[in-house]
Amino acid sequence: MKEDKYCPNCGKRLSFFYMKPNCPACGVDLLRYDYEGRLQRDAEQAAREVESLWRFVRKIDKARLVERHCLKKGRPLPWEDAPAEEKREG
Repeated sequence: MKEDKYCPNCGKRLSFFYMKPNCPACGVDLLRYDYEGRLQRDAEQAAREVESLWRFVRKIDKARLVERHCLKKGRPLPWEDAPAEEKREG
């Protein structure tokens, strides 16, 4: 957001409410300045977000597989408090 407050070409401070497409000092097009660089940064950010999402999905999938295996074998789930139940019985 810091880059939105200043002109990327001349560094002139722009108001938060400045809505015109050109810088008042140097006339550079603010919307298209360094367009390819911003597009590349956005693509890298999207790749990081997709990777973190897939890591999360893999963790959920592993939990579901463990749950299914434990139910099939009749064992308690690893994240349940099984030792505390054994202490109450004994």
